[in-house]
Amino acid sequence: MATALSEERRRLPPFSVVDRYLLGEFLRYYCLALVGFVAFVLLFDALEKIDDFIDHDATWMEVLRYYLNILPQRAILVAPVASLLATFLSLGAMTRFREIISVKTSGISLVRLFAPLYLVGLLFSGITFLTGEWVMPPANRRSREIMDMEIKGHSSRNLGSRVNVKYLGRGHRFYVIRRYDIARETMVEPMIQEFEGERLSRRIDAAQGVYQKGQWKLYNGLERSFDTDGHETVVPFDSLSMKFPESPEDFAREETHPEEMTFPQLRHYAARVRESGATVSEYDTELHLRVAFPLANAIVILLSSSLAVQMRRGGVALGFGFSLAIAFAYWCLVRAGQVLGNNGTLPPFVGAWLGNVVFILLGTFLVIRTPK
Repeated sequence: MATALSEERRRLPPFSVVDRYLLGEFLRYYCLALVGFVAFVLLFDALEKIDDFIDHDATWMEVLRYYLNILPQRAILVAPVASLLATFLSLGAMTRFREIISVKTSGISLVRLFAPLYLVGLLFSGITFLTGEWVMPPANRRSREIMDMEIKGHSSRNLGSRVNVKYLGRGHRFYVIRRYDIARETMVEPMIQEFEGERLSRRIDAAQGVYQKGQWKLYNGLERSFDTDGHETVVPFDSLSMKFPESPEDFAREETHPEEMTFPQLRHYAARVRESGATVSEYDTELHLRVAFPLANAIVILLSSSLAVQMRRGGVALGFGFSLAIAFAYWCLVRAGQVLGNNGTLPPFVGAWLGNVVFILLGTFLVIRTPK
């Protein structure tokens, strides 16, 4: 009879009273921590940019819209730290009030107790990934436009032309254009470089380039060719017709920053860079990080759960200190892996996942070693 009762207690049903209690405590601390960390980061950013706001007479509505648009990115960055602190505080409180001991003596394993937190961590990881894909890129683009155009008053993109255009084309081709007239589909002083591997094979300098009948016509320029020995051949021309794969829309489009691209867009851009002959380690590493970093929400819960149940004293202060220390260590590993992946020392996949792998192994080891 006692054995049967003990076995029954070990099989804690899903979403039991214990699960609801733990999740309620965790989510309460998580919301408070997330709001607090986001507010701190935004305040620090505002103090850094306050000179720009004052110098350009920014209105409070412009500043408000700017920070509403950078909010998703900042929330994604601090979400793992909020998960860390919420785990320490919720499990730490249960440990101090001996609720953990009550759970263990009833036959429930700590891994089963932690299971709802692990599931919530995976859920938060999925939400973070989706937010980073669908919400953050357009919001980042809009915040940059608000800062550049509305606050600082840069309006060149509204004049129908773009200046100092640099464009990475297909077929190992790179364009540098002093000014591009969007309405007339005209390049002013374009320089076009073509590469074979890392070697410059041809360079075309022209006074003007006009898009006519599906091809580019260059006027008044020089065509330089370079052989494998480095010898240069220069041919002047009055007009030269070239069927480049790039269309006027390619040069009219504003340059997109990696943080303003979705995963498919960044992958497409990395393919273009690869096609041009340039190294793509930086972009491949960023692609893997787009998946690896959101998982930090689940990984830090795995690591901190076993540490939290071993805290006997210290409360909020100790939990806060542990959270910052673990977050700092994780961020250092992520940044180190990113740098090593960018410069080719490590494969991009390994560099992007370095921090996650180390913390998953460490968290699993700690869970196994936690007194049952």
